[in-house]
Amino acid sequence: MSQAPALTEPATGSEAADTKERLLDAAEQLFAERGFGGASMRAVTKAAGSAVSAANYHFGSKEELLAAVLRRRLQPVNQSRIEALDRLQAEAGPDGSVPIEALFDAFYRPSFERMSEARVQGTSAMPRQVVARLYTEPPELVQPLRAELFGEVNERFLAAFARTFPAMSERKLRLLQHLAVASMVHVLAGQLEDELTHELEADAAAGEAAHEPLLQAVIAHSAAGARALAAAGEGA
Repeated sequence: MSQAPALTEPATGSEAADTKERLLDAAEQLFAERGFGGASMRAVTKAAGSAVSAANYHFGSKEELLAAVLRRRLQPVNQSRIEALDRLQAEAGPDGSVPIEALFDAFYRPSFERMSEARVQGTSAMPRQVVARLYTEPPELVQPLRAELFGEVNERFLAAFARTFPAMSERKLRLLQHLAVASMVHVLAGQLEDELTHELEADAAAGEAAHEPLLQAVIAHSAAGARALAAAGEGA
């Protein structure tokens, strides 16, 4: 009796691309729901209607599949952040400084817009859970991914913060950046009370996106904190 041929990746490019997208979609959902440890490659491929060999062909390992899920979700956001920062810096004064509110708007807005798009599509739970997983999975797993995904963005915004607050020490600038990220993660991971979120959305002006009042509140909070941190003593 002849042995059945091993499952291999489809020959045509369109079929291969479709398989890859289905694997990414399934992996995102399972990683979001179960975490990295609870989502096996077999479960991902079953949900995608594919074979383990196809997942290995495209990604090589579960770690690289997780990385691909995060890259697909976050690289467009980071690109939008960098483009917004480029526009601000092109209009900056001779010292290159940009108002802190504008910097936080450039940093936060792309994430709020993507989350709103997901909500309209009925998929907002997944990106929220993905955001949370990026900061709750074991550090040895996610820290290298965070360094890869946010390295350029962090460096660019850290330099921009330094031009806006030239007297602030590097330690304070890094603290400022970490606190800004913490505020964003808390909000985007869905940690606000539903009632408070709905009240803020109800405050949106006619023709304004529902997320705008919350976004402006986060920007105002972060900007005030940045100015307070700049004014405080180094040991504060």
